Amino acid sequence: MRPSGRRPNPFAVVVAVGTPLLGVLLARRRFAVITVAGASMEPAYRSGDRLLIRRLGRSRATGIARGGVVVATWRPPSGDPRGGPAVTHSEPLGARRWMIKRVVAGPGDRVPRGLGPALIAEAGKPVPPDRFVVLGDNAAHSHDSRHLGYVERGDILGVVIRRLERRR
Repeated sequence: MRPSGRRPNPFAVVVAVGTPLLGVLLARRRFAVITVAGASMEPAYRSGDRLLIRRLGRSRATGIARGGVVVATWRPPSGDPRGGPAVTHSEPLGARRWMIKRVVAGPGDRVPRGLGPALIAEAGKPVPPDRFVVLGDNAAHSHDSRHLGYVERGDILGVVIRRLERRR
C-alpha cells in the first residue's frame, strides 16, 4: 500500500491528543486517591486501604453530609506542642497532614454531648456556619473533634466516594 500523500489535519491531531489529556487533567483536579494510615476509622477503613475522594470546591460545602466521611487537614489546637505553623492549601498534598473522619454534625446541627475537652462547652449548641464536627469510627485510636474542636470547611479536601482496594 502506498501512502496517500495527504498530511493529517493539525486541528484533528490536537483534538485527538488533547481531548483525552484534558479529561485526565480535569479528573485529577476533581478526584484524588489517598491511602489510609492508622486505625482511627476501623472497621470501615483499615490502614493501607486506598480511597477515592471527590475534591470539593473551595467555596461550597456541597456533598458534606452527616454520616459521610471526609478528608481534612489535621491542625493541632493552638498551643499544642505537636503543632507548628498551620499548613496552607498552596502546599502539595504530600506536605500536609491529613485525617479521615466521619461527619457527625454540620452547620446548624446540634453539637453532640460527651465529645470531650475541645467541644464540651459547645454541647447542645448549633454548629457554626462552615464548621463540622468529625469523629473517627474507632474512638480509642482517633484524634478528632473531641481533641481538635471544629473542622473548618476550608480545611476539607473532599469526601470519600469508595474504597478502591482493601489491603490483605
